[in-house]
Amino acid sequence: METQNVRNRTLAILSVALLLPLFGVGCATKKWVRNTVAPMETHLGTLDQKSTQNASDIRDVDQKSEKGISEASNKADQANQAASKAGQDAQDANQLAQKGVDQAQQVKQDLANIDKFQPVTTETVLFKINRSDLTDDDKKALDEVADKVQSLSHYMIQVQGFTDTSGPKEYNLELSQRRADAVVRYLTLERKVPQVRISELGFGEEAPTAPNKTLKGRKQNRRAEVTVLAPQGLTASQQPASTATLGPH
Repeated sequence: METQNVRNRTLAILSVALLLPLFGVGCATKKWVRNTVAPMETHLGTLDQKSTQNASDIRDVDQKSEKGISEASNKADQANQAASKAGQDAQDANQLAQKGVDQAQQVKQDLANIDKFQPVTTETVLFKINRSDLTDDDKKALDEVADKVQSLSHYMIQVQGFTDTSGPKEYNLELSQRRADAVVRYLTLERKVPQVRISELGFGEEAPTAPNKTLKGRKQNRRAEVTVLAPQGLTASQQPASTATLGPH
């Protein structure tokens, strides 16, 4: 704009200088034109150079501004990405911490229940009259017990021997103990169940499961009950749940 104005003024001056001789103005000489117009042209050239330089400077400023804006935008995007990642990391850390708290609470509960055992399965082995030896079917039943406890980290096996009311009480008490001993011997020697995990006792004629007045009832009372106990709170996947009675019929 400044250059255009200068050029317009210069053209006006030149027009006046050229028209003056036509109107007979005596002072409008070539010398006057030279002294007036030449400096004006020089000044105009200087202004053109400055205008060109200014335009170049403006372009440089625009380019630098655009570059600065682009860099600022990139940095803002990077900052947003970093903030998003930090938020996700914090969420993951919170979830991990909560998982640790839950596991600690579960361990605490398991420890609290470690001595609170409850029955999870029972096998009943029946014996013939005045016998304490195990049949093949009896051994299969005990094999199932041994297999089940392998999946348990904490357990106890309770073995109780019983008899019917036939014979003297003292003899029946001893016979019931032999029946319990036979079960424990098979579990420890044949199936390698740790003996420390097993408790046993013979009860003789005590705690009959059926009346001793009938043949069928007495057969049910000549037995050994094998009960697996585990701490309360044991997960269902770890609890073998079954109750069976095997032996002579």
